[in-house]
Amino acid sequence: MLTHFRLAVIAAAALGAVWAGQAFAFWPFGGSARVDLAPAYGGVCEECDLSGRILTGARMTHSNFSRSDFSNAVLTRADASHSEFEGADFTQADLSRIRLIDASCPHASFERARMAQANGRGANFTRASFSHADVTEMNFDDANISGADLRQARGLTQAQLDEACGDRRTRLPRGLSVARCG
Repeated sequence: MLTHFRLAVIAAAALGAVWAGQAFAFWPFGGSARVDLAPAYGGVCEECDLSGRILTGARMTHSNFSRSDFSNAVLTRADASHSEFEGADFTQADLSRIRLIDASCPHASFERARMAQANGRGANFTRASFSHADVTEMNFDDANISGADLRQARGLTQAQLDEACGDRRTRLPRGLSVARCG
């Protein structure tokens, strides 16, 4: 009887070790095995409250997030290409290395957002606010920044603006300029 009990305990311990090893392989906060999570959010999510959410690496392409709240959210390396963000609030969000290729972001607020190395190629940023946003090395190629407020954007260079277009209402830091759209 004692032998059967010992065998049962050893078998349970072995199963527990195997289960813990498998669970640890999916645990993204330590160890040598790391699985990158890439949640997918799509469709229509207008006026959604996604504030403070961790959406690192999320796939959000071809979706509608108009008037949604992303304040204080983490969207590092997310792909939001071809999506709608009209009037969305990205205040203090981490958008480092996000893909906003051909995204529509009119009237969006990027105030105090971290957008370093973001890809906004072909995006519509008309009348968006970038007050105190970090746009260091952000790609503005073929982006429309008509009426956007970039006066207090950090890391903005003339080279970035040379690839974008704007209008007479576009607000830029002193000494920088942008070509007219059209």
